[in-house]
Amino acid sequence: MTRQMNPTDRAKRQYMVRFVIAMIAYIAIIIPVSTAAAHTSGALRIALAMTPLIPIAVLFISAVVMIRSVDELERQIHIEALAISAGLTALLALTYGLLEVAGFPHPSAWITYCVLMFTWGITVPFVSRRYKG
Repeated sequence: MTRQMNPTDRAKRQYMVRFVIAMIAYIAIIIPVSTAAAHTSGALRIALAMTPLIPIAVLFISAVVMIRSVDELERQIHIEALAISAGLTALLALTYGLLEVAGFPHPSAWITYCVLMFTWGITVPFVSRRYKG
């Protein structure tokens, strides 16, 4: 007798598979493309610099598909966690922006993206705990 997987669990598992594949592709692309872009100019340089967006776009689409594929509770958990992480990221960005006035260095915009994704990942288990136990 085969056990059917819950559609929400299947959606989350498929997302994790796509996430890992997209991250492997991103890591495989970013270093050679960055090196090549540094040695070119013009439109080729811009095209090379934008190439890592392909696996990131796949990751974005996978996240949207996952959110749309899970049940209402999981969707609520992720949306609430995303709202909390967006607020935390905004608070941290504003705080650091004020520190820049005091002479702190200007970081890359990547930092904001990384903070948002990190805080989303951290807040999901906490929000989930609120609903599931």
